[in-house]
Amino acid sequence: MVARNVARPGDLTGRNKAALAKEHAEELKARENEISLINAAEAEERANTVVEVKPRDLSEPPAPAPIEVADAVEVETPMREFRVNTPIEQMTYGHGQHYDFEEGIKYRAPKALYDHLDSLGYIWH
Repeated sequence: MVARNVARPGDLTGRNKAALAKEHAEELKARENEISLINAAEAEERANTVVEVKPRDLSEPPAPAPIEVADAVEVETPMREFRVNTPIEQMTYGHGQHYDFEEGIKYRAPKALYDHLDSLGYIWH
């Protein structure tokens, strides 16, 4: 079957496209000429441009600046002195930290441990 070049009567898009093409034919022709002039100018500029060839620098990049490290800052852990009111054996506080406390002995420990024992009611006041 041979393709038809005539738009069908129900093809509104095709008819609108053909009407707009007839209306703007002169504008399209002028724009095509403008684009071809721009392309020709770019091609002429490329043809007349001379690029200086330089060898690439393959030497090693400069060494980075040394990193300055400040002295270590020691943070004091607040400590508390306390006595427990009952013996505590094999108490685990934190990962891998086990404690034994005897009644009546004065202990010095970090405040966090003191607060934990106090919250459980083991500190003698």
